Amino acid sequence: MTLRPEDHSRHDEHGNVFLPSPDQRIRIGYLPGGDDDALWKIAAYTRPLASPRWAAAFSSNVPTEFVTAFTTALVPLYEPDGNAFLTGGIGYKLHPVSPVVQPLLDAGWALTQTWRPELRSPDGLAGAWFDRSDLDPDDELTTNETRWGMWGGSGYARWYAVFSTHTPTRLITATATAVADPAPVLRWPGELSLMTRELATITPVRVPAPTPQDVARARRPAPALQTVAVPRWSTSTPSARLPGPARTATRR
Repeated sequence: MTLRPEDHSRHDEHGNVFLPSPDQRIRIGYLPGGDDDALWKIAAYTRPLASPRWAAAFSSNVPTEFVTAFTTALVPLYEPDGNAFLTGGIGYKLHPVSPVVQPLLDAGWALTQTWRPELRSPDGLAGAWFDRSDLDPDDELTTNETRWGMWGGSGYARWYAVFSTHTPTRLITATATAVADPAPVLRWPGELSLMTRELATITPVRVPAPTPQDVARARRPAPALQTVAVPRWSTSTPSARLPGPARTATRR
């Protein structure tokens, strides 16, 4: 599927950006003006006006590479007349969970529990879980009481990603692969908090000189933003658990 953001994206006065698939059965939201700490929300529907079949959320501090890994794996599953993006999820009885989180195990993450699996990175600064308990389907779509989750960082630099029961496992595996990827990533100095600087290995790189095309693009006036009312697929709910050792949540 080739999808150009300028053809389908919508904006509102709060800076939120909404990108639906042409048939409205997949909706991606970038929500800096949202009512909780989930910056990215992605949901899939059997039909446009139905409740979500599955939903995923990424917090405001999540590295964008993890969101990109998820959406990159999602796009090939979408066909206007197909349902591949709606299938491939699992229930609470999956055993073992290792096929889904194999990239984390290959990177040396420790499986600390088996019945209610918890995984922890070698440095203790990231983790993942799979919840085998009976979960409320509605809560899974609007809170962090979800089947799958990942977290990382500490203090104000903490991030999380959560996935409801029916999220295709290949999308979770793609996210886990990105989380475990040791390849360096580019960051501007202002993007790193003091806590991140203390924990990260930083190697300065020289920024290449802009090309004439870059200069021309920078001088080009920005297109006017469209303002449109777009229904939210999540509502405010009481706080749930925050991904991490304490398993409490801030997403609502």
